[in-house]
Amino acid sequence: MREQDRPVGILDSGIGGFSVARQVQRLMPGEELLYLGDGAHIPYGNHREEEIVAMARYLFRFMEEHGVKALLVACNTISCVIDRCRQEVSCPVFNAIRAGADAVAGLPVEKVGVISTVFTHNSGAYPREILAQSPKKMVVLSCGCPDLARLVEHNLDDPAGMVQVEENLRQELDQMVLEEKIQCCVLGCTHYPLVADSIRRLYPGLPLVDPAEEMARSLRGYLRAGGLEREGTRPGGLSVYTTGDVAEYRLRAGQVGLERIDRVEWYPPMEL
Repeated sequence: MREQDRPVGILDSGIGGFSVARQVQRLMPGEELLYLGDGAHIPYGNHREEEIVAMARYLFRFMEEHGVKALLVACNTISCVIDRCRQEVSCPVFNAIRAGADAVAGLPVEKVGVISTVFTHNSGAYPREILAQSPKKMVVLSCGCPDLARLVEHNLDDPAGMVQVEENLRQELDQMVLEEKIQCCVLGCTHYPLVADSIRRLYPGLPLVDPAEEMARSLRGYLRAGGLEREGTRPGGLSVYTTGDVAEYRLRAGQVGLERIDRVEWYPPMEL
């Protein structure tokens, strides 16, 4: 297989990485995409670090075996421990936290909010990376949400379930938005952009930063610079694998607007 025709890999703890796949399809419709969501172990942010590293290495090895030409680590929790995983693949790796920090660094704001999983919050990765990238001093407030990713995973597009999602959003965001007066909010888990419309409705005028957009732009720049863009006029397809519920992944992929889905198949989860 020619280098240009090899797929781009996207991995996540669940369906959240569909937000990244959606951005890649929008910017680079010609690319073949390979997606793996570890639905059996969601949410990653509630696991111990050694478990997260072991599960991440398992997902990375899947991508290496399938010969991806670049890997997008959509999961922010895995991005916190990426230095312990990236040796499992031989291709370039793009991670969500670096993308989110790059997106924030150039904004004309002084106070930034970040919502993420508990593990990502406790790691301090977002404040550390944002402050390292920013040319000016910012105040970065972080909030770890123990239930939000799980609620989004299982309630997307269900009216009754979305009531729970929005209640949880208010519980997690009210203080940062209404009392701390953050000027933008980083969606530090790939599940959260899937409910961005709910966040905008609850907090009108609050700018949202989606690391998925920056990841897709970085990928496009890398592929173009290296002559690795897939050539031809036929749009690329999307192969989805999950350790979770195949029917749910198929349903969610359609709900979030993913296109050209060639297959949705089960992949055995790692035993913890």
